[in-house]
Amino acid sequence: MLKILLTIILLSSLLISQSLSSTLTQRGGEHNALFLNPTYLINSKSTQGRIESDLINSSLTIDKQSLNFIKELNQADNNQEISKLLKENIGNTLTLSANNFSSIYQTKEKIAYSIGVVNSINGYFITHSGFGSKRAMETSVEKNRALIGTVVAKQDNLHYGLNLKVIEKSQTLYNYAINEMATQDSIWDYFDNSHTQKESALGLDMGITYTLPQNIFNSKLSFAILDIGNTSFKELASTEQSTTIGLSFEPKDTYIKIDYLDNHLRADISKEFFNQKLKLHSGFIYKALSLGVSYKFSIFNIALFSYKVKAYNQNRERKNELSVAVTW
Repeated sequence: MLKILLTIILLSSLLISQSLSSTLTQRGGEHNALFLNPTYLINSKSTQGRIESDLINSSLTIDKQSLNFIKELNQADNNQEISKLLKENIGNTLTLSANNFSSIYQTKEKIAYSIGVVNSINGYFITHSGFGSKRAMETSVEKNRALIGTVVAKQDNLHYGLNLKVIEKSQTLYNYAINEMATQDSIWDYFDNSHTQKESALGLDMGITYTLPQNIFNSKLSFAILDIGNTSFKELASTEQSTTIGLSFEPKDTYIKIDYLDNHLRADISKEFFNQKLKLHSGFIYKALSLGVSYKFSIFNIALFSYKVKAYNQNRERKNELSVAVTW
């Protein structure tokens, strides 16, 4: 378990023009939900007056084929081994996604706030025959490092929220020849090298949540504008402004959440068992079934999810996510 935890943290610290709202909330539900709407900082589990923290909140998303490819690529050290590996995976899109969001937060009677640090990576590797402009392997790696401050004001049935984001974005786009791949010392050389461009920008999100007056099942409606006015970089692709609409219910030990984001609906239903230690998840993302399970033991929370995402080539592919969080 320690080895898995260290691997997730290392991947996310090494390392989108995807927005933070897309990459950090892929599995749906309450996970990193403040990136969909800053008012989601406050939820039914918030402890008023207490300073709380997520020291580690890391996730690794990958499929079996991509994992095997990355392992073998890391071990290959000559043209013959690399050529064989590329031939076995020709035309495939191999992907890796990892992130970590560590934060400290507090909820008071009229206000809540948090400050956090994000490290995120999305890596795509597309293998080819080695001839033509695309050469042997097409790579696209996008990384984000961000400092995010969130504040939420509470007034009767309304919550108003604001995210301020300071983002450093890195992008590595390059097509490798086989002989260039043979000179790479390890897999990490593909993530940060002389072809990497880095830029910084400011981003702003605003959101509002309304709790229905009848308070049936703590029903809430929410709306947010993300990356207001676009989060713009000079040369790298900007993150376009987007909106989210949300609806949630909380029957006993059950949480139902529906969001409209990036022109698609997604839903998550979770049910708690054994004094809220075990939680089972089900729902849909990109019109496909999503499943998950999480278990809380002391300050540790371990989760495993399966869902579909949009890949680099816009195809929808099923991914498996392992996440580890340390919260107190």
